[in-house]
Amino acid sequence: MTLIQKEIYTTVGQIKPDNPKFKEWARPLWFLFTVGWYVVLSLVIPTLIGYWLDSPERFGTRPLYTLIGVSLGSVIAFYGLYRMLRQFYREQKGKEQDKSKEPK
Repeated sequence: MTLIQKEIYTTVGQIKPDNPKFKEWARPLWFLFTVGWYVVLSLVIPTLIGYWLDSPERFGTRPLYTLIGVSLGSVIAFYGLYRMLRQFYREQKGKEQDKSKEPK
């Protein structure tokens, strides 16, 4: 056999292992990155707005609006986190069902 025939035989004759595609392993990492930034920003932005409103030049009600901002940010963060996790769970469950329906 020539070198080309050997290469063709080895590439055609071999069964390639199931290596995860880039999207399969990167999607959960991207999801965690997105969730992290969502939680941080949903907590920091309302808190900073409350802190700004509490300044003596504005209302001078320190720490009232800061606490309201933290509370509002927490509610937003937990609700958004719940929705993201629910969507991610549904997608993963759908992928598992698709894999179980494939013929072997």
